[in-house]
Amino acid sequence: MASFDSIIQELIKDLQPRQKMVLVKRFSLDHKGGKKGVTLAELGEKYGVTRERIRQIEEAAFVALRKRIHSGVGKEVFDYLHSELESAGGIKRETVIREALERHFGEKIGELPLRFLLEMDGSFGFYSEDKDFHDYWYRGEKNREAAQNLIDKAGKYLAQHKEEVLHARNFPALLPALSREFTASEGVGMNYLSISKKFGTSIYGDFGLTDWPEINPKTVRDRAYLILKEAKKPLHFREIAELIKSRRFDDKKVHASTAHNELIKDERFVLVGRGIYGLREHGFTPGTAREVISKILKNEGPQHPTELVKLVLKERLFKENTILLNLQNKKLFQRLEDGRYSTHQA
Repeated sequence: MASFDSIIQELIKDLQPRQKMVLVKRFSLDHKGGKKGVTLAELGEKYGVTRERIRQIEEAAFVALRKRIHSGVGKEVFDYLHSELESAGGIKRETVIREALERHFGEKIGELPLRFLLEMDGSFGFYSEDKDFHDYWYRGEKNREAAQNLIDKAGKYLAQHKEEVLHARNFPALLPALSREFTASEGVGMNYLSISKKFGTSIYGDFGLTDWPEINPKTVRDRAYLILKEAKKPLHFREIAELIKSRRFDDKKVHASTAHNELIKDERFVLVGRGIYGLREHGFTPGTAREVISKILKNEGPQHPTELVKLVLKERLFKENTILLNLQNKKLFQRLEDGRYSTHQA
């Protein structure tokens, strides 16, 4: 296959000079306009005509070019674009289309040249990025409606089953059932969801709503929570700060002192040792050694020292000698005849 650039140049070579100039500037087909190209208004101002006149010239150029597609110029590329949209349920994010095209043909193509090809084809509609959706291309309103229905239904399910989805990581098991309601495959279903900014994937691969801190953590506290939740064990605040940095949530620097200050203010975290934090939801309990021992004995009943140490260490990272030493406080604890310990209130 000829290169993307040579296909584009072949397509536009016989256009009227003004038509060719407008398309080259608008879609950076000479690679001089960067990623943004030149706007209709900028071209109108440069050539002393209205924005609307430039739009008319652009549209006339596309009408002329669409006749060239039927003559076979770039047929392989246009056939592939059609098959990509068709297999994806008639709708796909622009970035995903570009990545697929580059993989298939083994050549890079810029954002604007790709947009030029898609718009020139004339059978695709374009949705420009806003606060709710990414840039995407689609074939027909029916496909957009199907995607919107699935997005709405999946969003409601996730909002109602957050803990179940995150803990069991079972959303993929739900998706086929949701997709079947709209006669779509699982792949098409995930593709539909991908156009929405409502959904996202965490750095650990969990899928969910982007307003969940587990999926899109924005604060140091939320990022620390995600780190500890995945680690499933307590970590020192310095290690937590390093892991936040290495996971590259963004380019902001995280100082260890900042992490420590944020963790100590949040009830989700428990200081279980010297500078070491665990999650309350993992069973770690705040308090002194005496308080933790008292709570366990009240809840679990009398315990032999060996078993008691194991139970305390599940909740706090005390040294074994610290636990045994506190157990000797006769005002709080008593040793029973069988060697077990209990509180005086037991």
